[in-house]
Amino acid sequence: MNEISLPSGEGFAEYYTRIFERFLNGDLFPFSLKEIFSLVYSSWEEAEEELLENGAEGFSYVKSPDGDDYLMCPEGFTIHIVMKDRSLEMLPPYCNTMYKRLMTIFDIPVHYETKRVKGDNGRMKIVQEPVNGYQPKTNDPVHCGLMEASGALVAKVEFDHFLQDAGFTRSTAEIAEKFGMPEEGLLCILKQNGIIVEKNDDDWELAENYKDGGYTLTKTGQDGKPEIQWTHDGVYYIWLHLTKDCGIRLCCERQQP
Repeated sequence: MNEISLPSGEGFAEYYTRIFERFLNGDLFPFSLKEIFSLVYSSWEEAEEELLENGAEGFSYVKSPDGDDYLMCPEGFTIHIVMKDRSLEMLPPYCNTMYKRLMTIFDIPVHYETKRVKGDNGRMKIVQEPVNGYQPKTNDPVHCGLMEASGALVAKVEFDHFLQDAGFTRSTAEIAEKFGMPEEGLLCILKQNGIIVEKNDDDWELAENYKDGGYTLTKTGQDGKPEIQWTHDGVYYIWLHLTKDCGIRLCCERQQP
């Protein structure tokens, strides 16, 4: 299958990765209809009509601040773009590459393998095959996998932001365990890459360039002493650094089929 490209020349995978990272950082409606409507619609008017007729303002889309565009959440992007691709070429890579890989950040299991196959009538169709013994909740073989995953992802991200606002943190040891390494190993990587610096008595602090990022809070550790812990933004930054710059994946991602 040929690589799907946007009018700008950007590949679909690169585009989705870039926009999805904005979603992870708090932009709940990061997808611009104007930027991508030509992937599946013959005109802007057709795309706008479909969105207004079948979408739900405030849920799947919102109007852009400047008034000449519509912004979609991941579920809106799924419904109004991916599922409208009549060639069916966009759906398998969307499910099996970027969407599947990024969902592992939140420990959401992947229940389906998505394939584009030729049916008995000679026409192409989409098949979503359950994996690891999963039992689908509906009998809809096209929509159920995407909708279950999209809904779970939106709920998880919104919950994570609630935890962030409530002052939720994780210790370095807890994060290191997710990557299958000791706390000292993670601290060593962060020191080597200039993210933290050593202080006296084996303590550490964020490097100067990272102090204003909202990555850490000082709380009381299990031993009753002050301990630097990582906020939601800090946990995400560590994940991004380890996976993209160091090639280290989460343990749960290594176990995915």
